[in-house]
Amino acid sequence: MSILEVNNLKKKFDNTEILKGISFDMEKGETLSILGSSGSGKTTLLRCLNFLETPDEGTITVNGNCLFDAKNGPLRDGDLRQKRLHFGMVFQQFNLFPQYTALENVILAPKLQSNGSNMDEIVKNGKSLLEKMGLADRMNNYPHQLSGGQQQRVAIARALALRPDILCFDEPTSALDPELTGEVLKVIRELATQHTTMIIVTHEIGFAKDVSDKIIFMDDGVIAEQGTPAQVISNPTNERTRQFLANYIG
Repeated sequence: MSILEVNNLKKKFDNTEILKGISFDMEKGETLSILGSSGSGKTTLLRCLNFLETPDEGTITVNGNCLFDAKNGPLRDGDLRQKRLHFGMVFQQFNLFPQYTALENVILAPKLQSNGSNMDEIVKNGKSLLEKMGLADRMNNYPHQLSGGQQQRVAIARALALRPDILCFDEPTSALDPELTGEVLKVIRELATQHTTMIIVTHEIGFAKDVSDKIIFMDDGVIAEQGTPAQVISNPTNERTRQFLANYIG
């Protein structure tokens, strides 16, 4: 059974249609990378999957449970909070709370979800996640005391703290200096080897080719091409895909 099934997802803002019928599925433990030019709908797709935006049409199913069907009307706030737990989101900007330490940022959401119970377990898990991110010696540092790469790794640990079914990345290295990009990509690569189910919106073509089980290329709100990295990146059949890759690979 697929862990995620997306069927005919559509979204428009005012009179502009951003997503024009997106359908795909993925298995548990797979890494899916989404490529495409700016404005192709990649971020809007991620935001719809995380229920930060409400699709106008379509369905979203996780582990066989339909989380969203546009025919059923809008979701209530309580329903949205519960459904978002299936997805972890790592944004372009780190969005850490500046008044909290790295560890406090990671454990905040689990603490709120549990109403303060099981704190020993929550703190233990938070420390373990930061250790996995290579930040064992930075747990008590505040965001302004961390590099951009370190802040993004804290953000990844925070997204993992609620144990989501699917971890989503929206251009996780775009706000980083080139020398800091590698440390974040290394963490994501390690998560892939651990069979963490991930969706990654990225312009890092070589990284996407190496780490992904599947690639989707989006263009103008539709999936123009999808398949394995060997199919989409090494041997694209769509002319628009070829043009995009030529621009990025040179």
